[in-house]
Amino acid sequence: MSRVNKSGRKAKGPTRQLDRTQGARGGSNQRDRASGRGKARRVEAKTPAAQFRVKELNAQQKCGQGTSVERLFRVDETADGLAKAHLVFLDRRHGWYCEHGVECPAVRQAKRIGEADRQHLGRTNNGGMRA
Repeated sequence: MSRVNKSGRKAKGPTRQLDRTQGARGGSNQRDRASGRGKARRVEAKTPAAQFRVKELNAQQKCGQGTSVERLFRVDETADGLAKAHLVFLDRRHGWYCEHGVECPAVRQAKRIGEADRQHLGRTNNGGMRA
């Protein structure tokens, strides 16, 4: 196919045909551009599934008589053959925390055990007492 100038004459020089993958302005198509690159694959390291064993301790005995700690848990974490011990506290002032920090996974485990006991205490939704 030959090009025609505005005056109606044929253009001199090499002619360029539009490729089907290019748009009207000559840019490449988004689909073709993405498929031309190699896709980077993430290799995820297999994290061993940690196992937790939760045991409730006597907070008054361990922390003293004047403590604000309401409940105390010892969480034993075993992952990939390595054992790690955590002390998780439920404090009146500070809430749930571990000796390793608030974001420690042992806090979630202790919370599950600690809040399951308190599920049926107090009044019901309609104001009556629970049996």
